[in-house]
Amino acid sequence: MKRKQMTALLASGVIAASLLAGCGAAAPAQEGAETAPAPAETAEETPEAGTETAEVSADDIGEPNGGAQVTLWHYFEGEADALNKFVKDYNESQNEIYIVPTFVSREELMKQYTIGAVSGDLPDIGMVDSPDMASYISLGVFADIDSYLQEWGELDNFYEGPLSSCRGSDGHLYGLPNNSNCLALLCNMDMLKEAGIDKAPDTWEEFEAACAATSDPESGVYGFAMCAVSNEEGTFQFIPWLYGAGASIADADSPEAVRAFSFLAELEKNGYMSNEVVGWGQGDALNAWAAGKAAMMEAGTWMIAQNLDNADSIKNNVTWEYEFVPMPSDNGNRATVIGGENFGVCSSSEHVEACAKFLMTMETAQNNADWCELAGKLPVRGDAVGLKDFWTADERYKVFNDSMNFAVARGPHAQWPTISEALWTAEQAAILGQADAETAAAQAAAVIDPILAETPLPSGN
Repeated sequence: MKRKQMTALLASGVIAASLLAGCGAAAPAQEGAETAPAPAETAEETPEAGTETAEVSADDIGEPNGGAQVTLWHYFEGEADALNKFVKDYNESQNEIYIVPTFVSREELMKQYTIGAVSGDLPDIGMVDSPDMASYISLGVFADIDSYLQEWGELDNFYEGPLSSCRGSDGHLYGLPNNSNCLALLCNMDMLKEAGIDKAPDTWEEFEAACAATSDPESGVYGFAMCAVSNEEGTFQFIPWLYGAGASIADADSPEAVRAFSFLAELEKNGYMSNEVVGWGQGDALNAWAAGKAAMMEAGTWMIAQNLDNADSIKNNVTWEYEFVPMPSDNGNRATVIGGENFGVCSSSEHVEACAKFLMTMETAQNNADWCELAGKLPVRGDAVGLKDFWTADERYKVFNDSMNFAVARGPHAQWPTISEALWTAEQAAILGQADAETAAAQAAAVIDPILAETPLPSGN
C-alpha cells in the first residue's frame, strides 16, 4: 500500500524530524520509560517487542465497562496522569468503548506509525506532532473523520492554525488538535532601557534599531538570538519571519520571501546576531539570553513553565525585568507559527465513529481549557480561553494566546520534511553568506514549487 510514498517519506527523514523538541514540546530532557505495555490481560494491540511503553492499571483508567476495548498511544510524559484521569472519566461515562492509553516514547511511536502504515498494526487512536500529521495521513495511518466532525458543529470555535494541521490534501479532517504553542519575542528590558529604548520593539524597523543599540559583538553580546539549526527547529523559528514579511512557503522566491532571508542575513552581517545560531537549538538560544549575551530572543510558550518559572532551570539566573511581546511585524504583517500535538483515529480501527466521539468529547471547550491549563499549553479553541483566567491574568501567556489569532501551521503537507529542509537550508546559506538572499530563496523554491505543483497546500495556507 502506497509503497512509493513510504519510500519517499523515509528518505525525507520524517521520523528524525518528528523527534525534535522544537517541533512543539521542546522538553528539556529526553522522553522515555522502560516498562511493560498496558494492561496485558485485555490488550488488543500493543507496540511490538522492545518498544518503550508505560503501564496503566484499572485504578488509572477505570474498570472495564463492557465496551469494546480501544487502544490509545501517546508520548505525553508529565501529562500522562492527567490523560489517564480524563480517560477514566470517559470510560465510566459510557459503555460503548473502553479506552486503554499507552505511553510510547516519541521515537518509537513515529516508527510504529511508519511500520503500521504497511502492516496495519496500529492503535485505534494515536497522537502525533502537528507538522507530521499530513505525512501520516498521506500514508493512510489516519481515518477520515470529517463527516463526524462536521456534524458535531463546533469546528468554527477552533483556531484555524491548529485545525489546519489535521487536514489531508483533500481538505478533510483526520483528527483534532489537542494543544498548541507558538513563538513570541522575549526581551531583556534592562538591556533595552540601558540602551535608551523604553519600549519593546513592535516593527521590524524598531527591532533592528534595538538590535543595533544593544549589540557589542567584540564582547560576545548581541541584540538577538534565535535557533537557525539545520533541522525542524530551524524551520519552526524561520516561519514567523517568512510569513511576517508577507510571503509563504508557496512563494518562497517572492520579493517578500527574499526580504525575510535578507533581513536575517543582515542581522548577522551587521553583528546584531551571532553566526553561531546556525548550530543552536532553541534551548541554546535561551541559554544565551539567560546569560545576558542577547537582549532579545525568539521564545516559545513552553519556556515559561519549563524554564522561567522553574527554579531548577534558569529562573534564579534571570534577575532582570523581561517582557514577552508579539513577533515584530513588517509592513503591518504579523505572524507566528504553531507547535503542539494532535490526535487522530487510525484507519485500521474497527470503532472509528466511537473513537471520533471520544476526540470530540476530549476537545470540548471546557475539557480543552482544563487540559491546557494543567499542562501549561495554549488552547486550540478560542472559546476555551474565556473559561479560565490562566491565559489572560498572566501577561506572558496572554501574549502567546493573543498571537494564536494569526498563527500559521507548518504546511500542512505530506512532503513537509522535504519542504522544511529546503527552508532551513536556504536560511543557513543566507545567514552564513554562502548565498545571497535572492539565490537562497530561489534554491528553496526550486525544491518546494514542484512539490506544491503536484499537491498544493490546503486553501488558505
